Amino acid sequence: MVLLSMEPSHGDREPWDIRAQRMEIVAKSIDSAAAQATCSAEFASATCKPTWPGSKRELSLLLVTKGYWESRFAKNVHEGKCQPYECDATTINGNIIHRARSPWQIQRTLLVSKEEYAKMTSNSLESTTMAALVATRYLAVGMAKCHTIPGAIAVYGGVANCNWSGAAGRYKFFKDISVRTDEDFSKRVDQQRARLAARLDREDKKENTNKK
Repeated sequence: MVLLSMEPSHGDREPWDIRAQRMEIVAKSIDSAAAQATCSAEFASATCKPTWPGSKRELSLLLVTKGYWESRFAKNVHEGKCQPYECDATTINGNIIHRARSPWQIQRTLLVSKEEYAKMTSNSLESTTMAALVATRYLAVGMAKCHTIPGAIAVYGGVANCNWSGAAGRYKFFKDISVRTDEDFSKRVDQQRARLAARLDREDKKENTNKK
């Protein structure tokens, strides 16, 4: 419900039902990654050592925040079909290479194994869960270093220290969704459903007009 309450990427033309199915995959991936990092739900055990000091809900909403700010969970990015200007594109020997993968825009670094990076190429549950786990790893490293969520966001963004002006907007977004009620999310879901239907209808009519 949280994911569906947010405005889709403008380029997304998937009908609501299809979008809801895709967001369900994202939600399951976030839930699994957050549970594992907080040793909760199916990962609760005496031997599990949490990598995130806060609650599962806190981490889940932070993963929603990061995914939305990085890619708006755009369909093409989630599917690994980035536009030439997206996903930290660079040109090597005349070929466009997209260095960032998944809705969380993960690049190949010392925190990401070759095998993990290779799996983050589609919108499958396995691929999306891997990306959510790696995104969680980045946030956990940032939290361990900075001890604040803005600091964790800054480290995720590649900043050497815990201070980054770009973290402010993301942190505000996180705080805003953290205080919303289920009723508020439900109302926003209804609004987004109606807006998407209206937008797709306008785009279809425009496309049909241009074909005439």
